Amino acid sequence: MTPTLTIPRYAVLAAFLCAGFAVQGCTDGTAQMVKPQVATPKEVVKPQPAPAVPIQTVTKAPRKAATVTRSAVQSQKREYIALSVSYMERILVPAGSELVLSATGEGSGPPSIKTTKTKSGPPYSVSMPVETGEGAYPMTVEATLTSTIGHVLSGRVTLTEKPTGPVEIIMHTKTD
Repeated sequence: MTPTLTIPRYAVLAAFLCAGFAVQGCTDGTAQMVKPQVATPKEVVKPQPAPAVPIQTVTKAPRKAATVTRSAVQSQKREYIALSVSYMERILVPAGSELVLSATGEGSGPPSIKTTKTKSGPPYSVSMPVETGEGAYPMTVEATLTSTIGHVLSGRVTLTEKPTGPVEIIMHTKTD
C-alpha cells in the first residue's frame, strides 16, 4: 500500500499566488496589490484654440404669423362608443374573419372606420372612436362581417344621440 499525501487547500492557493507573482516579475507582489499604482506623468498637450472664423449675418424678412383656420371637423371631439355586434343566423363564422365597423354622422366629416379580426364567436364586443361634436348625430353605425369561408353578414343602427351603454348591432346574411 502506498502512502497518500494530503495537501491543505490554502497551500495550493498560496502556490498559485506565488507562481503568478513570479510570472509578473514582482519582488513584492503583495505590496503592489495593496498600494494603488500611480501613472507616471507624461507630457501634457494643451488643446489649441480653433482658428477664428468670421460670423456672417443674414438678414431675413420677418415672418408673418400663420393663419390657422379650423373647420368643424378638426375641432370636434373624439370619444369611444361600445358596440356589441352579433348575428342570429345558424352559420359558423370561424375565428380570423374580418369585422369592419363604420360610423358616419350627418354633417360631420369622413366616417370613422375600424377593422378587426374575430377571435371567437358572437357577440363581438368592440370599442370604436367616433366624432361627437356638432353635427355628429344622427349617426349611422354599420357592421360588415366577412367570413374566411365566404359568408358575408351586415347590419346597421342609427343613433339619435350619444349612447350611454353598449350599442347592439344585429347582422343578417347579405343578399345580392
